[in-house]
Amino acid sequence: MTPAGRNGSQPPARPGPGRPGPGRPAAGPRKTRTGGSVLRPILWASVPIWSIGFLSFVPFLAYAVIQRRARDWAVFAVYLAATVAMIVALGVAGSNGNGGAAVGGFIIALAGCAAVHAAIVFRPSRGVSSLGASMPLSPRQRNREAVAQAQGRIERRKDARHLITTNPSLARDLRIGRPDLPREYDDGGLVDVNHVPAAVLAGPLGLSAAEVSDVLAARDKLGRFTSADELCAYTSLTLDRVDELRDLMIFG
Repeated sequence: MTPAGRNGSQPPARPGPGRPGPGRPAAGPRKTRTGGSVLRPILWASVPIWSIGFLSFVPFLAYAVIQRRARDWAVFAVYLAATVAMIVALGVAGSNGNGGAAVGGFIIALAGCAAVHAAIVFRPSRGVSSLGASMPLSPRQRNREAVAQAQGRIERRKDARHLITTNPSLARDLRIGRPDLPREYDDGGLVDVNHVPAAVLAGPLGLSAAEVSDVLAARDKLGRFTSADELCAYTSLTLDRVDELRDLMIFG
């Protein structure tokens, strides 16, 4: 049987693979716990108050450690310097017996300013961090999280392929490669090209309408594909196009 449907033309750009399809919920915003979100800024803001200004720098040290941005370390350094200056002023005022009122005003100003600033920094609208503080993720942190998620999907696909090879009965029970069916097992986005409906071929695999029709027609004619190479041979999908999707496809 000779390859059919090849015209040598380069297919237009198509949506990338891995998109959600039937039975596979789309990834949404990460949910965070809201319990205590109002209490957290109050607790952090209280540190400068109950410490009488001596720990005014602590909330900003925690914030700088998590964010790891130069500007946040600079804010921490300012509050630390102000705290050191307050301690020195207390020592000078105590030895000389003068300036007590001025030092007291400085302490009140430092503690009050730090408390208000901490309440703003740790306000709930900024998202919850690992230390219970509310703050946004930096671009580098978002990139690291995206990389970790992508690596996790790759590992889950490897695990699922291992199950298909070593325990095909279990793989069928887990419905590996069938995002169109209800299931609990996360296979990392695998698609069983021989069994999924058109919507899944167009969704997770990102095939165009013409490609979906071509794949379904060839599948009906052959009965089933045995490999990605056979899919390439009997459809109009180019080798480059098949290689893009090879890691997502299985042929049960």
